[in-house]
Amino acid sequence: MTPCSSTRHRWRCLVFIFLGLALLVASCDRPTAMSQVDDRAALLDTDRVARLEAFQEHLLQDIDIHFQLTLLAKSPTDLDAEALRLFEAHRLGSTTRGARGVLLLVDPVGEQVRLEIGYDLEGIFPDGFVGYVEREQMAPFFAAGRIADGVEATVELLVGRALGEVPTDYGGKTSLEHLSGGAGARLATPIGGGTLNKEAVEDRAPFAAQPSPRQTLERYLEILQRHIKDSELGIYTPSTREFFRQWLVTNAQQDNERKGLEKNLPLAEEHISGSLAVLRFPVENRQAAPYFFRRGDEGWQLDMVSMSRLLGFNHKNQWFFRHREHEFAFAFDDLHFDANGFPHRR
Repeated sequence: MTPCSSTRHRWRCLVFIFLGLALLVASCDRPTAMSQVDDRAALLDTDRVARLEAFQEHLLQDIDIHFQLTLLAKSPTDLDAEALRLFEAHRLGSTTRGARGVLLLVDPVGEQVRLEIGYDLEGIFPDGFVGYVEREQMAPFFAAGRIADGVEATVELLVGRALGEVPTDYGGKTSLEHLSGGAGARLATPIGGGTLNKEAVEDRAPFAAQPSPRQTLERYLEILQRHIKDSELGIYTPSTREFFRQWLVTNAQQDNERKGLEKNLPLAEEHISGSLAVLRFPVENRQAAPYFFRRGDEGWQLDMVSMSRLLGFNHKNQWFFRHREHEFAFAFDDLHFDANGFPHRR
């Protein structure tokens, strides 16, 4: 080997070494790609994980919130410290236009949960609201042993909160060294051994079937306002009563529905055909889903079973029809439905 070729060889080696070190440093600085659903406890089935991950991806793209769900297999010594560690490890909020990350950390073994909130979401999810969600939404599901359902319902409730609060101007990218300042709340959540809390009201007469669909919906609003969970009320169809006997209803869910119904009930349009009826709202309000009714011997009753079967909701809580051919279609003849079942004015 000539001196010249030996020199070229050494320089070539040095170049390769330099490039290798540069790539190594870059890979260390780059956040590691992690699943938005980290189910170490193996509590979620494959379909639910896929559904949650798709939901969370839409949440990031459309609402600019980076949401991470982690279910631990082992109980940590300090759940709050573990939440902060995971928040930074996942770089939650680093891909948003601000520190807009949310971590839901579930410790099934230690029977506790922690919601960690990014800096720029603290106005939307203040500690008081986070604690309310944990007490009134997660705790009842966990007590009934339904952790997976509770997690999914909590994600939906957080999205509902964000939809009415998200600002249009974020003021540029955050430069905070830490994406979370420890905002959020932790709650002990006993798992199993609870009940579905279907305590009967002392007087069911006011909640019997009503003379009109609108009066039925007004009575239902009172049920939401009073947090009544009695599944045997005459205001419900027989199939709805059977459905509610096994369905967990939380105060948080009732509060969320009540808020929307109080706002939209004055705008409801009543459509009746024989023994069927629909109360629907202006189509521009995509979060206000219609209500279905059936007329029995005693009067008009809410048909929640048909609503659950026919109505779906996307990641923005906008309603659509799962099926286009059904017996309540008469109430929507003036609307056009796109390929995904979402309603539009003709």
